[in-house]
Amino acid sequence: MRLAAQASYHRGRVSSNVRPHQDLRMDLAAIGSLLSSLKTATDIAKFIRESDTSLEKAETKLKLAELVSALADAKLEAAEIQQAILDREETIRNLKAAAKLRGDLVWEQPRYVLKGAEGQEESYCQNCYDSSGKLARLHTDGAGYFQCRVCKQSFKTTDRAKRDADSYKAARSSQRSNWMAR
Repeated sequence: MRLAAQASYHRGRVSSNVRPHQDLRMDLAAIGSLLSSLKTATDIAKFIRESDTSLEKAETKLKLAELVSALADAKLEAAEIQQAILDREETIRNLKAAAKLRGDLVWEQPRYVLKGAEGQEESYCQNCYDSSGKLARLHTDGAGYFQCRVCKQSFKTTDRAKRDADSYKAARSSQRSNWMAR
């Protein structure tokens, strides 16, 4: 009967203590619970192996049922631990990729630039990356003007803004000259 109490105790711990996103201490507790369930199953198997033929069939069937239950609990715990490990590995891969991206992404006024494997530069929207962490490729005219199709913002490099201002002043000055000449 003591083995039956242990098996039911371990079944209760499985369903309430193991969740995929708990911290490492809980995973260690789950592993301990798994090992305890396996020990219980082993003890029951030894008991059945060493039992006399004088035992009643009902008691043997009860022990077999407890063994099957303990093994099922151990399988569930092992599957939950495996899923938690897979989830953590995926989180680690995602964090490593994000860290690599942060290291490769360079701020060049007015955009972020990511250098490709062949040395080409790709421009990304500063607003989209800073606000939501998403890379939105910028469209450019090749002369310092960039437009984001996601957030609809446009950007100019400092050189382009200066050239545009100079062009505007020249055009404005020429219009004034023409107007005064009349």
